[in-house]
Amino acid sequence: MTDSRSIRIATASMLFTLAAILALLTTAAPASAGGVSLLEELQGDHACLHCRLDWLERNTVAAAAESGAALRFDERTGADRANYAPHRHVDFKHMLLEIDIEDMNTPRFEAQQTLTIEPISRPLSVLRLDARQLNIQGVMAIERGRAATFSHDGDVLTLRFDPPIEPGREHQVRIDYVCENPVDGLFWLTETPEWPDRPAQIHTQGQPETNSFWFPAHDSPNVRLTTEMVVTVPAGYEVSSNGELIDRTFRGPDGDRETFHWRLDQRHVNYLVTLVIGKFDIVDVGRGEMDMPVYVPPGLGYRVEQTYGRTLDMMRLFEDRFGYEYPFGNRYAQLVVWNFGAGGMENTTASTMYDTAIFDEKSLQDGDLDGLISHELAHMWFGDLITCNTWAHIWLNEGFATFSTALWYEERDGYDEGYLPSIYASARGVAGRDRLRANDAEAGLRPGMVSRLYEHPWDVFRRGANPYPKGSTVLHMLRQKLGEDVFWEGVRTYTRRFADSTVETDDLRGVLEEVSGLSLEHFFDQWVHRPGAPEVTVDIKWNEADKELKLTVEQTQRIDAHVPAFAFKLPVAIHTDSAVTPMTIDVTGRRHERTISLDAEPTMVVVDPALTVYMAPTIRQPVHRFIEQLRSGPTHVARMDAAEALKGHAGSRTTEALAAVVRDSSAQHSFRAAAAGVLGEHGATATLIEIARAGVDDARARRGVIDALAVAGRTNNRDGALEVLAAHAADEDESYATRSTALRGLGRLGDRSHLDIIIDALDSESQHDQVRSAALSALADLDQPEGLEAAIPFTRLGHLSRLRPTAINTVARLAEHDREAAYEAVAPLIRDQEARTRSAAGAALVRIEDERAVEDLRRHAVTWPHPVERERAGRWADQLGAALRRDAPAGQMREEIERLRRELEELKEAVAEEK
Repeated sequence: MTDSRSIRIATASMLFTLAAILALLTTAAPASAGGVSLLEELQGDHACLHCRLDWLERNTVAAAAESGAALRFDERTGADRANYAPHRHVDFKHMLLEIDIEDMNTPRFEAQQTLTIEPISRPLSVLRLDARQLNIQGVMAIERGRAATFSHDGDVLTLRFDPPIEPGREHQVRIDYVCENPVDGLFWLTETPEWPDRPAQIHTQGQPETNSFWFPAHDSPNVRLTTEMVVTVPAGYEVSSNGELIDRTFRGPDGDRETFHWRLDQRHVNYLVTLVIGKFDIVDVGRGEMDMPVYVPPGLGYRVEQTYGRTLDMMRLFEDRFGYEYPFGNRYAQLVVWNFGAGGMENTTASTMYDTAIFDEKSLQDGDLDGLISHELAHMWFGDLITCNTWAHIWLNEGFATFSTALWYEERDGYDEGYLPSIYASARGVAGRDRLRANDAEAGLRPGMVSRLYEHPWDVFRRGANPYPKGSTVLHMLRQKLGEDVFWEGVRTYTRRFADSTVETDDLRGVLEEVSGLSLEHFFDQWVHRPGAPEVTVDIKWNEADKELKLTVEQTQRIDAHVPAFAFKLPVAIHTDSAVTPMTIDVTGRRHERTISLDAEPTMVVVDPALTVYMAPTIRQPVHRFIEQLRSGPTHVARMDAAEALKGHAGSRTTEALAAVVRDSSAQHSFRAAAAGVLGEHGATATLIEIARAGVDDARARRGVIDALAVAGRTNNRDGALEVLAAHAADEDESYATRSTALRGLGRLGDRSHLDIIIDALDSESQHDQVRSAALSALADLDQPEGLEAAIPFTRLGHLSRLRPTAINTVARLAEHDREAAYEAVAPLIRDQEARTRSAAGAALVRIEDERAVEDLRRHAVTWPHPVERERAGRWADQLGAALRRDAPAGQMREEIERLRRELEELKEAVAEEK
């Protein structure tokens, strides 16, 4: 038996040591500036690390693109880093591409490419083409007496002609090559046991510069050519490409091979060349007027009409608005493909759509696909017929397409109910992100919407000055500035003049100046080229004694030599009981004041009701005017701005007014949802519960109520909010989006008692798998060990490519419950066949913080064939290694504390036994 005195000494020693370590962790080092102890700081950093890494993974490229100084020049060498269009040494006339695919389950094809070219200004002896990771077998000049040789470094194919080819006539060169297991540009899905009902399929995605992974090309948007595709595949598969199907022929002794011959006689750019091969239901929605086939997964053809049935109406609208008939013959196809990386892609005559872009009846309660369909269709004019000459001018493609969606909503739902809500969402949303923060000294160096400064072409698609919503907003502002007749005359002239060509921003400006007589250089410089949006505070005060209304307008964003104050005309509508008085304030500097005499205090003062200024507004005036504007504002913009302003005016009158909007079935759904959101921020839980229980007819507004309730429940009446959320989360008859919102709310607000509802939702089928996705996110928020076990199966192949990353993220967030299980589930996925899964797995391994993952990621950074993924894997490995090194001292101390605690417990047991 142990000597009791020794036990007491050992116990005291351990307690002393334990106390010393705890003291070291909690008090030995000075507290941080905020009064946080070292232990809290270590734990806080550890917790925040995951947030920072998540943010870095999502924003590394975009953040780099926003660092203007680094993009403008190389600090070490002083070199200019701007991007310019590559030289066009030849006019590319035509491409004939002949492809032979032996087996759709073996990702390999042989190809023969014939290019027809003509030197532009001088004899040409060397031609360089992008040809990434292709196996070039040979080249041949197709004319007597001329030799062609080549070299290929894995990325660039260099052709040499002897003697040089002369300008003034066409020449042909043939390139034989093999494409095997391409890592980008062409996505080849083979059959797999995890997807027993999914046939093999191929689709391509060339934007911005990835088609050169499957055929040699001048892979930049500044050349145009006609294309022809002859593709031989095993019988039973459909093949789609650009243009018209010229021929379809069975081959082989048993007719087990089939050749499809496609040709497009109008010129387009290389990134728009498409190839899709698979098995589909094909349904035509052209009503006999056009060939408008829609390709969807087998068995889903019955959903085509309800999803794509308005495509022809959109086409007729665009033909009228743009003053130009559909540019590419008699065919426009839409193809739903598996594992598509974006929402849609406007390949000439054949847009590719994401894998669940075929809606069931229930999903239509939450909205339709008209936005995406109209966007991709509009690209046939803006993007395909007319293409940006360089990626710096991508807004001429994407801004016009986004604006065209608003035009379709205007046609379908009306100007105030359809067009303005779409423009409002774009304008206010992007202005809030395209900010010139007052404390950011580099704000003026950041690239604007049109800028040659970018690391990678993809960067231009995701700037703060995003070309989709900001481009659409600029076009709306021009519509307001020029007026209907002049604006549309300008659009039609631009379309006719630059059809079948590439353009830059000044081409559009020149046309609009020509038809309007206005100088638009300042407009384009301010809203298109320079960064930022004005942050405008309007202070509105009534002086009853003098019967005067005073308006003070102030720009509060950063203003300096690089980014001077914006200049614009700010419309204001002053409503009294008897009249509406319009006024315009010329804003040219930081601060402007205007005073106007009135007979009586206005009932409403509405700033920019037609949304003519791209800005982030803050309006200050008494709450009763905002309430009146909410109830009877003259436009959707006015009413939405009133709802936004009322966020700062909680109170019973505000609650009553907002609730009335939510209950009003005649109000526009996004307005109702916005009003509900303000109620949520005000903590009006009881009101939202009452509204939810009474029922909200429109699922889109109802979703807003449920989302708001999850917010309000954080501040009061949590149990009541949870009761409503649980009911909607468990209701299989509820709309998919509303049920998903309720599930996410349960995750944020609930506890273990809601696990069963959330886990049961993992068995629910829904459009886009959104219910499962919401349930997985809820499990991560709920942070219970059962969630990890439930999430792991959904990380595996056999689930939708957009669901698996959600499951992987959930596993990472719950890894602390079983780090070994989390690592084992995620580690193999960095080599998965789906790009989204690989990306999610890499980020998750950093978060899981298992030291084995450092070597996994280092290996991936060396061996994976895609250069972007290799770079990203190396970055993850560095981040994880740094995190592990930083956490090591704290981890060692925590382990030591735990060891001492265990030994102390053993000593206590020994003492008890001795007694």
